[in-house]
This record gives sequence, C-alpha cells and structure tokens, in this order.
Amino acid sequence: MGRWYERVYRRGVIDMHITDHDPRFLSQVGPEEYAARLAEARVGSAVVYAHSHVGLCYFPTKTGKLHGGLQGRDLFGELVDRCHERGIAVVAYLSAIFDTHAYQANADWRIIDVNGNEASANSRYGICCPNAPYREYIATLAREVCAGYRVEGVRFDMTFWPRVCYCRHCRERFACETGADLPTVIDWQDPAWVAFQRKREEWLVDFARLLTSTVKSVNTALSVEHQASTYAAGWTLGVTHRLAEQCDFLQGDFYGDALQGSFVRKLFHNLSPNRPPGFETCISVDLANYLVLKPKELLRAKAAAAMGDACAFIFIDSIDPAGTLNPAVYERMGEVFAEVEPFEQHLGGELCQDVGVYLSTESKCDFADNGKHVDGPGLSGSLPHVEAALGACKALIEAHIPFGVITRTNLGDLTRHRLVILPNVLMMDEQEAEAFREYVRQGGGLYASAGTSLVTTDGRRQADFLLADVFGTSLAGETRERFTYIEPVPGHEDLLEGYTVSHPLGIPGPQLIVQMRKGAEVLGRLALPYTDPADPHRFASIHNNPPGVRTEHPAIVLNGFGEGRSIYVTTDLERLDAHRPAFLALLRSLCDRFTFEADAPKCVEFTLLHQPDRQRYLLSLVNFQRDLPNLPVHDIRVRVRLGKAIRRVVELPDERPCNWCHSADSVEVTVEPLETLRMYALEYG
Repeated sequence: MGRWYERVYRRGVIDMHITDHDPRFLSQVGPEEYAARLAEARVGSAVVYAHSHVGLCYFPTKTGKLHGGLQGRDLFGELVDRCHERGIAVVAYLSAIFDTHAYQANADWRIIDVNGNEASANSRYGICCPNAPYREYIATLAREVCAGYRVEGVRFDMTFWPRVCYCRHCRERFACETGADLPTVIDWQDPAWVAFQRKREEWLVDFARLLTSTVKSVNTALSVEHQASTYAAGWTLGVTHRLAEQCDFLQGDFYGDALQGSFVRKLFHNLSPNRPPGFETCISVDLANYLVLKPKELLRAKAAAAMGDACAFIFIDSIDPAGTLNPAVYERMGEVFAEVEPFEQHLGGELCQDVGVYLSTESKCDFADNGKHVDGPGLSGSLPHVEAALGACKALIEAHIPFGVITRTNLGDLTRHRLVILPNVLMMDEQEAEAFREYVRQGGGLYASAGTSLVTTDGRRQADFLLADVFGTSLAGETRERFTYIEPVPGHEDLLEGYTVSHPLGIPGPQLIVQMRKGAEVLGRLALPYTDPADPHRFASIHNNPPGVRTEHPAIVLNGFGEGRSIYVTTDLERLDAHRPAFLALLRSLCDRFTFEADAPKCVEFTLLHQPDRQRYLLSLVNFQRDLPNLPVHDIRVRVRLGKAIRRVVELPDERPCNWCHSADSVEVTVEPLETLRMYALEYG
C-alpha cells in the first residue's frame, strides 16, 4: 500500500494487553469478527498487536514468548490476513519499554530507581531499561515480525523513560561518556544534573534509532512510528523534538479537552516528518472504564476537530480478555466516521500560522524542584513553560487568531509568522537565541515572558537574558513578594483595560526585576503590596494583599530591534485566563492585522490551510463546546485576507454555493448555523 498513512484518515486500535494465566483468555478470539468489526467502523488502517505490555507475543516467536492461550496458533498472522482481505492496512504493534515477561525473566534488564529498588515492583507493568541488553531483544523481536509478515508499518509504543533509571547499564554508560557518577538531586541550574537529563534524552533517541533502523533494514517501505503523546509531557519521560526524526509520521493518544487536542495537532503539523499526523483517543470514557463509551456527540466533535486540522483520527478500543469485541463500539465509530469521511478528499495543505507559539522540549521542567531528591516528596508536578504555551494557544483560539505550535525544528522558517511567542521558555541556547534575534531584526514581532532565555540548555544560569538586546531590558533581580501587580503607564491604559495606577493588574506570583536599555519604552510598571505577603503578622488586609508600593521597575517593555519589535513581560501573562485580555492586547499592539478574523463565540475554532496545488484555501470551523451536544451557533461571519483574488467560495464536501462577498481587502463568508463542522474552499485559480 506504499505510504499508506498519506491516504488514511480513519484508523483504529484494539488494545490487547492480555495475560495468559487463565485458559479462558483469548479462547474466543475470532479474526473474521475482528476484521469485520473494523470494516463496520469504516477504518482504513488498524494497529494489530504482535506483542503487548505483558510481553507476550501473538505469533509463534523464536525470540519472545507466545501467549499461552493461543496454544501455538498464529493469531497475529490470521488478523493481518483478515484485515488485508478487507482492504485495511496493518500496523504491527510492539511495546518498546513495557514488557512484563522480559522484566520477570531478566533481572538485569529492569529499570532501577534512585533508591536501588526495581521501579516496577508491585506494578502490572514490567519496565525495562533501553540501555540494558533488552534493547537488542526488542529489536530482534521487531525484525522477526517485519521479516515474517506482510504489514504496512510498525508502531513502537511507550518509547520513553517511565522513571529515572539508576541501573548498572545507565551508570556505566554515563560514566563512560562523561566520566561522572549519576546525580541524584534535581537542579536545573546545575550543569551536572542537566548533563544527565540531556544524556537520558540522547539515549532515548539512540534506542528509537536502533528500532527504526531495524525495521527499515528489513523493508524500507515500512512506516515506523514511536508513540507521540509525550512531546509536551514532563522531563522524566526524556522526550524531545529529536525523537520525531525516528518516525515517518507522528501519532499519539490523548485524553484531555479541546484545547489539548488543538495544541498537539498544531504541534504535530509542524513536527511530523510527513502528513497527516494522527490524533488518537479511546472510545471509552477512559482506558480503565473501557465498557462505558464516550457519547457520540463527543466523538463527533473530536473527529471534526481532527478534520479541521487535516489530521487523521484514531479510536482505541479494548478487547475483552476472552477475545470478544463490543459491537456497539464499531457501530458508533462507523456512524461518526461516516459523517467525516466525505471531507477527507479535500484535506491537506499548509496551515496558516500568523502566530508561532514556541515549545521548547528542553524546558519541560520546574525550577521550583531545584534541590529536591529524584523521586522524593514535594515535587511540584508543574510545567510552567508548557502551561504558559497552552495558555497562549487558548487565548489565540478564543480570539480567532491563526497560530501554530513550533519547536527547534522550525527555527529556520520563522519568517512565515507575523508574531512568535516565547512563553516563559525556561532554557534556551545560543542557536535558538540567534534565530529569534535574526527573526526580529528582519521585521518580526516577538512576545516573550518571565524567565525566557535566562538559563542555557546545559544548565548555566546567565547574568542576563540571552535576548537582552532584543527585549530592551537587563536582569536586576526578582521580587521577594510572591504576589505582585502591574500598573499601566499613562498613555497605554488600553493595554491593561480596566486597570489603573490605583487599581493595577494582580499577579499571583513574583516578577523579575529588570532595568531598561536605551531606546526601549515602558508600557507597564511593577507595583508591590503594602507588605510582604509571606508575613502573617504584618499585613494591610486579612483576605488579600492590596497594592501599596509603586516602583519605577518596568514590567512590560516594548523595544524596537532592527526592522522588528518585541514586547517582554516580567511574568507569564498568557498562563492564566484572567490575564489573557492583556496578553491579547499586547499581541495586537505588535500586529493589528491577521489573515482572518471572525465574529463567533470562543467555542468555535477556525483553521485555514493553503493548498497551492489545488489553487485554493481550506477554511474550517469546528464548534466544540464544553457541554455537549453542541448548541448550534448562528450568524458567524469570517473575514479572510489572502492577497489573492478569490473567484469562487463553495461549501464542502459537496461544493455547494454559499453566502460570500468581497470587501476592500478581504473575502467575507457568512456561515449558516454551525452544529459541529463546516468547511469551505476559497478558490483563486
């Protein structure tokens, strides 16, 4: 089927992590029913299990252990054949790190925690270290599958570090490569600790490279994917943008809200080596409660949102231990896929991204954890940079501003964005700093917040921002107070609408103290409470910490740099809902015109994709309300500025005429009542 993933937007996964201690397990599995159910759900590809987290195989293996309930049967081969008979592409599933059988059989392969204990003790999951000889074991198993079966691709699931490992293999490799012992205390401003984290990230990519190259050595046409839900997850997992290089496309499972889905699809659009990427979720309310299905309205909204981002949609079901499937799952997914299938022929193109939100995969940590023991109590569980990035995306979605999520991979293409947002990027190196500096110098707009560029990616705290010249500020310190304020400077009250010098904007956290550089302009200043909020005995008000100390310290700074401009804020305004009007006002002060704007409620997300080969733009509207089913939205008007003469606008998938008109510099489309998804082609040929 060649590059099957370029054509298949409807995909399915049937989880099959089944033990074999009970003879009833998998005794009723039927390959014909398995394939028939997938066909009923209208899927074009299926992830079929060759090997599971339990570590058991579903084919007669020379490397691993066959599931005992199969009694020598080649279930995997039967499933592959039945799926192919129905035109369904097959991706073979192998568990990359979780393997209970290998864990139990080989004590030397186990991940060991900082206290010397087996990390998987008393757990259903046996987790093996990718630095142990296990790496050769799973690579050999992958080679066996690829050489023995006609599949279209391979998925390696769980390619990440479930825990920080201190096994002998990790200790020996770190000592060999650095000459040092493994550190046990977290400190993101200690090069020794950060060196360990960077090695963990490097080792994970090396492990993925081994698995990918093993598959490609058997058949270069096979697709390879490493489960991709972890790019915005915390530092412990060790996943960075470099893992994407070992994939043909990105696909991951997510269980959050509409914001999470939009964020990761925008990230995948820019990071995936090929498109479309895949957005995956379970059809049940969660993986544990697998028999209670999500409402059809929720599945419809998630599938529609994937279509709006030109992304494949994948559902996950779980097989019953006996091997049977729930018919209701496939009936429901078949109905949902029947609704979105007609749009597939129209998908593709380059996402319009006036704003690029930068995700630093080296900054997925919290400096508040510095000095704490690995796996010790009191770890924050917070990811300030990721949370600020998500907050920025939420603001952009609700304001109907076209955006994308970018990483280091995209540094060479920053000029496609009118604005770039650096949301409290905790760690940055000179390469990144120079890319952003050159972007602004050439005329770009930059918004940066809080600690952006103060600590290098190798853990060195700088005396000043790497981007101090771009920001127009220099670091002078940090407030002792943990509740602070920003007051507008006279003449710029519109940027902090509703706030004044006497009633400034409250910030539930500290702020950096900065000094102005020549030529910069102050838009807002730091204000402090009457007393230190940490003092429980001396205070102004028992319930709050009112502003009482004005300062001359800048809090919002506008700076011209080369042909462009930057705004730096001493806190991450974008992180909290209440501060986002101010955040958006600052963005609009840097760029007052975006490619599209709309009169629509916040629950409607717009995307625009350029398809130059078809000489058209694809405009999608997705209504994804918090409480479902959606209430229809009426009287939506979208104005799109393309710089091209539009000859025709039609509604897809049927190319029906719609209500549109030209204005001075844009095309305006009036949308009929929107229930969940509407899509339009704006043709300019």
